[in-house]
Amino acid sequence: MTTTGSGTPQPGLTICVYRVNPQTGDRTPLKQYETTPADGPMETVAYPPCTCPRCR
Repeated sequence: MTTTGSGTPQPGLTICVYRVNPQTGDRTPLKQYETTPADGPMETVAYPPCTCPRCR
C-alpha cells in the first residue's frame, strides 16, 4: 500500500506472470511486478500521434 497526498493508503497495481501446467492446471509464478499509483489523472485521453510512414 502507498499513500497519496490525503494520507489514505492506496493500492498500486500488481501484475503476476504465471506458467500454467496444461495437464493439471497448476500455476507456477514466474515474475511479479508492482507499480505505484499515478500522481493524478491523465490530462488527455487521446492516443499519441502515429509515426508509421502512411500517417507521417
